[in-house]
Amino acid sequence: MNDRLSIFLLCLLLAATSGIRSAQQPSLSQLRAASATSIAPDTLSPDLPLPAIPATLRTPHERASYLLAHFWDSMSFADTLRSRNPGFMEQNLVNYLSLFPHAPAEARTRAVHLLMQRAEADKPAYLLLAELAEKYLYTIDSPMQSEEHFIPFLEETARTPLLDETEKSRPRFLLAAALKNRPGTTAADFTYHTPEGNLQTLHATPSAPRLLLMFYNPDCTHCRQAIALLHADGLFKQMLHDGRLTVLAINTEYDHESPTRHEARPRSGNELPDGWTAGTAAPTLMDNELYVLPSMPTLYLLDQEKHVLLKEALPEQVLARLVEESRNHPRPKE
Repeated sequence: MNDRLSIFLLCLLLAATSGIRSAQQPSLSQLRAASATSIAPDTLSPDLPLPAIPATLRTPHERASYLLAHFWDSMSFADTLRSRNPGFMEQNLVNYLSLFPHAPAEARTRAVHLLMQRAEADKPAYLLLAELAEKYLYTIDSPMQSEEHFIPFLEETARTPLLDETEKSRPRFLLAAALKNRPGTTAADFTYHTPEGNLQTLHATPSAPRLLLMFYNPDCTHCRQAIALLHADGLFKQMLHDGRLTVLAINTEYDHESPTRHEARPRSGNELPDGWTAGTAAPTLMDNELYVLPSMPTLYLLDQEKHVLLKEALPEQVLARLVEESRNHPRPKE
């Protein structure tokens, strides 16, 4: 985000407060390369002019929503000198996406619908825009990564008449994955085997106010690193000890040849820390595609009613969320 928009966002908020992981399908970059005939050089002025916000709009949500709805008013996607220019489009899309955290979900959805409708004037430009949205909102190491912000773009590209069925296959796959176990919804129930060989379900698993659901593979190096990182954290261990946190670690390796009682037992050298609940996924977890597991480990933070708080989170994100909650809701002194 450039300095001009940073200052504008700050003024927007100050004025308001004072006034009141993929399928084997063609990537978007490949589709764009096949569709585009030429790309203009990056020689344009980098920023679209920001629309003036009516003085009657006072709250941060109102002002951000208006700015989102009118951000692209001065842009014609038929002007391929700009609409096919990667540098120009990337800079302005980043500015545009920087407004998303300040606007409600309905306003974001409406704004993306308007934007993608306008972009249908030129297919290479449309594909460039979709590719950039995926880069910033879907890529795990992007500071703007947000599945909730990405969903409106996927909804548009999955149904646009501009693309054929093959071109829509990837956004449809990503959309289906994004709509599973969204934050705020109840996590999908599934069956797992306990170390004793019994069957248990996620929803019937006794839980503290917070439940960390971890899908892992005992042979996975990243899994062992994540387990070590979580186990070494002081607050994490204290919450586990105090009964404020439950950890349910589900081994996704399922041996169809071995008896149920043995397949759920931790393997030698891969034991979980004390206090963690171990389980082995039943085949239905993967067969029914209840969860998308883009990498190992995959972490979900749930509340006591099994509502999703964090989806496919990094260990650092889980720890940061627990720190934030502990700061906002400190334990009463004994």
